Amino acid sequence: MHSLSEMSAESSENIKALLFDLDGTFITEDNLKAETYNSLEKIKNRGIKTIAVTGRPAGWCDLIARWWPVDAVIGENGAFTYFKEGKKIIRKTFHDSKLQISYQNRLRSLFEELLSKYDYLKLASDQIFRHWDIAIDIDEQAKVSMDIATDIVNFCKKRGANAAISNVHVNIWFGDYNKEHMSLVVLQSFGINKNDIIYIGDSPNDSPMFGCFPLSVGVSSVSKYSSLMENLPHYITRADSGKGFSELINFILSTR
Repeated sequence: MHSLSEMSAESSENIKALLFDLDGTFITEDNLKAETYNSLEKIKNRGIKTIAVTGRPAGWCDLIARWWPVDAVIGENGAFTYFKEGKKIIRKTFHDSKLQISYQNRLRSLFEELLSKYDYLKLASDQIFRHWDIAIDIDEQAKVSMDIATDIVNFCKKRGANAAISNVHVNIWFGDYNKEHMSLVVLQSFGINKNDIIYIGDSPNDSPMFGCFPLSVGVSSVSKYSSLMENLPHYITRADSGKGFSELINFILSTR
């Protein structure tokens, strides 16, 4: 991982879209800071598409798509995208919505299996707002070690499910989508090449994005997850969380 300051001005000047994670990247210690939000507004006002890419649930993404300065939101690690046309929210899913009920039934059974192994596991407090996945709380209102979180991922994958670790949850789902796959669908709809975007994230569930996009950035805390990720970001900020996000935005704007 190279320092963000090593990114060429030419690369930065060609950016047409900013894709960004939320928890641990845009959000700082469970708080949305005014400085970070203002940075997002600034970059959108400069004509750069802004796309949130998160593991957070459908209910949250609906609000973000309505009220934040974003062009689209990708939620539940790639299950769907929401965007606004006029006053209307447009919702598109990666898989046919008819599969949703069967996937949820399989997820409930899988979680029961997990409870037989780790009876203290808790679903995330935002589970009620989810459509396509389940999220196990590992560092939001509960504490689960990274070793156990990794074991949960392996347990689920052996049973045909997908699982990914964020800084707060282990997200589990059925289907062949992830953050990368839905991001490429959204970018295609905007007519933007993957070489003309920049992505910023912080944790293992961002690994597919770091591997896909030549301009990928991690906030400073990404280094603590390096042993868990197949793909590392190409660049890293000095600061963490929201301050790292603002650092990236200021760097991009300084080249224009």
